[in-house]
Amino acid sequence: MIPRPKGIPEVVLLPLLHQLQETVNLARKVQEMDRDAAAEVLWEEVYPDLSEGKSGLFGAIIARAEAQVMRLACLYALLDSSGVVKQPHLTAALALWDYCEESARLIFGDALGNPIADEIYRALLCNQEQGLTRTDFSLLFGRNRKAAEISLALNALLKGGKAWHREEATGGKPAERWFASTKKTKLTN
Repeated sequence: MIPRPKGIPEVVLLPLLHQLQETVNLARKVQEMDRDAAAEVLWEEVYPDLSEGKSGLFGAIIARAEAQVMRLACLYALLDSSGVVKQPHLTAALALWDYCEESARLIFGDALGNPIADEIYRALLCNQEQGLTRTDFSLLFGRNRKAAEISLALNALLKGGKAWHREEATGGKPAERWFASTKKTKLTN
């Protein structure tokens, strides 16, 4: 703990400022960047996972991960006074992206960005064993949501792989019973 910090001495700061200015001047001269062989191998390994779209609000937040990671790798290379992205630059960019992705997951979780769908999903998670019917969803919202709004939310959950349903015979029109998708249910359905 330093209650009264003193500034960085000029003798330490000036060489750092000079080095930073040289790095910026070099970066301004770089027209095009490429990856070396080791970075290319790593890039081909991580690219499919980076470019795979994720669902929900989390997916929207981390969209275009491959482009963001490559931009970061280029910045690390330029800060290293290199016009070529090398494996350490790409590795550093991937580490920073992992941190960003985990932060987004922590903040946004499984949210779809559709408040009705998000509320239904939370209710499904709480009622995983017995599931819920459309009547249950109507009651969940105090009968203050239109059937079309609930249908759109359920379709969003279905499309996002967050819910599934089965039909149950009622003696009349079959009822739908909805369940939250989990790793266990994805393996058995």
